[in-house]
Amino acid sequence: MNCALLIIGDELLAGRTRDLNGHWLATYLPTVGLKLKQIKIINDNENEIKSSITELFNNVDIIITSGGLGPTKDDITKNILAAHFQKELIFDDSSIELIKKLYAKFDKEWTPSKNAYHYYPRDFELLDNLNGYAPGLLYNSGEKTILSAPGVPREFKSMVENTFVPRLKEIYSSDHFKVTTLFSIRTKGVPEEVIFGELCPTLWDDLSKIAKVSSLPHLLGIDIVLYFNLENEEETISKAKSIIEASALKDYVWQYGNLELEELIVKEATDKKITIGFAESCTGGLTSSKITNISGSSSVFYGSIVSYANSVKTNILKVKSSTLENFGAVSEECAKEMAFGAREALECDIAISYTGIAGPGGGTPTKPVGTVGIGWATKNENSSTMVYHKGDRIGLKERFSRSGLFKLLELIRGH
Repeated sequence: MNCALLIIGDELLAGRTRDLNGHWLATYLPTVGLKLKQIKIINDNENEIKSSITELFNNVDIIITSGGLGPTKDDITKNILAAHFQKELIFDDSSIELIKKLYAKFDKEWTPSKNAYHYYPRDFELLDNLNGYAPGLLYNSGEKTILSAPGVPREFKSMVENTFVPRLKEIYSSDHFKVTTLFSIRTKGVPEEVIFGELCPTLWDDLSKIAKVSSLPHLLGIDIVLYFNLENEEETISKAKSIIEASALKDYVWQYGNLELEELIVKEATDKKITIGFAESCTGGLTSSKITNISGSSSVFYGSIVSYANSVKTNILKVKSSTLENFGAVSEECAKEMAFGAREALECDIAISYTGIAGPGGGTPTKPVGTVGIGWATKNENSSTMVYHKGDRIGLKERFSRSGLFKLLELIRGH
């Protein structure tokens, strides 16, 4: 069944808030047998909302709306849905009891004069909200269904998973839910046009014979993603791997699967009982933040020394003053000593260091903005390299971080 997400909110179009619900919904719906066909973002305007509902229902079976269910004057979604479907707004004992229940779970008492949460369009359903005060809405007109959730990502996600999908499975037969899955062939160091134009000119056609194919660029690489029916998972993955392993692309693949780089690092380090740590200058702790975002990272991650100032490099990491004077902070020599010092200080198996120029100032003709020294230290090896990337300050920090994480993954696999 085809779905659309209608995101309602002036703050999104003004750039004050970033939408997170669309990305999450696009990854979640295929796992329950639904397909997200379209995402549309509009402002809090009655005509925009009405015309968008009409437009979307011409193309999809199910519309999910996000936003506009709160207590303020710009939260107009419920009123407009009532007007669009020509339903009066009503309240009854059951709606009052639901709102009281939503407040009670936060140990609060509902004050009816402060909001109109208990009102809903006649023939709609008010739906439970496990993480907030505003209830969701559902209306089924026969073949079509519209569901409305608050825009707060935590509330939206919970409502879709715990309320919307179970109700949809009650409304529609199981034949309407076709579960698909995806499998990623994750590469690095080779551009999209080189993969499909030079290295493997028949690859797209070869993979298309077994699954739907898409090519998704990411930082420093390309993901070739296959979409297929869940019941064919094992056979499809086996065929895909055989195709890649027989091609020139195999040397650029860093993962067959869907884990993010930091997830894969934590998994493989955990499997091998390898401990890791960082010395971060230009990345400012970004890499350690990525690792600690992963559940279970505490079993392998010992810590990070954010050595932004040269004094920290010398006092904590024991980088020689002569190294900084002769080669500078952004150098192979400094990166190497930083990694060694981090491993010694943290007492971990592998340490990675970063020292670079994220800009926009600070570059020189020999060391332009985008230059980074990445060092590494293990029991048997201490070395470094200089890498150059393009981008703005935030983008460069991300690229620097990812370059070091790729080196860390290589070291873990060779350990």
